Amino acid sequence: MVTGRVDARGEILQPFVELAVYGSSDRMARVQAIIDTGFTEYLTLPPHAIDALGLTKIMEEPMTLANGVPFTFEVYSGEIDWDNQKRRVDVHQKEGDPLIGMAMLRDHDLRIRVVPNGPVGIDPID
Repeated sequence: MVTGRVDARGEILQPFVELAVYGSSDRMARVQAIIDTGFTEYLTLPPHAIDALGLTKIMEEPMTLANGVPFTFEVYSGEIDWDNQKRRVDVHQKEGDPLIGMAMLRDHDLRIRVVPNGPVGIDPID
């Protein structure tokens, strides 16, 4: 099970989980990632985190953002701790808070109590 909480930023409620992200040469960072069901991929990280982890660029991927604007993401290879197992994921470079998308949540149940400090739980589907 992956757990987190709902953070209240003023009137905005955002579900977060903490992840350990691994890069080259045993580099590791703990990140607070927002669960974003509108993001179709695995994970985003800002450029400074990708540089600090020494992640390897694997491709560029054109996508359309939620506001309809086309954008080309740089995509890197990374590993995370996910439900007590290391999992290789594509990491899309994006400024701002890290995001977890629907590809990461595939074959999992997501529970969010949408109140300040409410629990967040992500469980594999049996």
